[in-house]
Amino acid sequence: MMDVRDLALQTACPVIAAPRFGQLPDMANGQRIILAANGVFVQIKLDWLDCIQRLSPALPLPLPYGGIEERLAFTFGVLPIRLIEAFLEAGRRGLPNEVAGALIYARRSRSLRLALCEPIVVSPHQIDYRLPAMDADETLAVDLHTHGYGRAFWSAKDDGDDQGIKVAGVFGCLHQTKPQALFRLVVNGKFRPLPHPWQDDTDSAYDAVPDLEPSLLRRILNFYQGRRFGPWNT
Repeated sequence: MMDVRDLALQTACPVIAAPRFGQLPDMANGQRIILAANGVFVQIKLDWLDCIQRLSPALPLPLPYGGIEERLAFTFGVLPIRLIEAFLEAGRRGLPNEVAGALIYARRSRSLRLALCEPIVVSPHQIDYRLPAMDADETLAVDLHTHGYGRAFWSAKDDGDDQGIKVAGVFGCLHQTKPQALFRLVVNGKFRPLPHPWQDDTDSAYDAVPDLEPSLLRRILNFYQGRRFGPWNT
């Protein structure tokens, strides 16, 4: 008889074979491992997310299972640029220090709201913070922080902190007309880069002299209006 602890673990994260002729069965919120002809995948279902990500390439032996394609779908559709704009404004108000915020998803309204995080330790080079209080039907969807005047990059501390399942975003060079940014999907310590409207400027050199032009973000949004950059909406 199987140990009850193993039963609990397999219930929490079951392993299934990919159907060769039919469709994947629906799943409730949680995660499962899918063994497919073209690799091993993890599927994650949350109130705000449904994604399938490849964990490994095809195993070195033929399997009689179906193939699986990666997918990524947000229940809320796309990330509202207006909320990102509001966070960037808060980041600029906090200069030279770093600022942290969260986009919180509500199941009942199927929408996101922006909340700033309470700093515990904050400086121009670091921020430790508490996540905001959430209602029973709310969950963290997007974790945001700034690097002030510095460039946007993922630090070793970010990599260590980014566990669980969420979208993470970091903004840098907030003194520039166009900030730098990086976004990624976080799945239990594994990361998948996500496109964003600031993509072309992320790796560019930056000017260390502050330039706080009031209309800077609106000009960015006007430039990108009508273009598609993954999970974004103006």
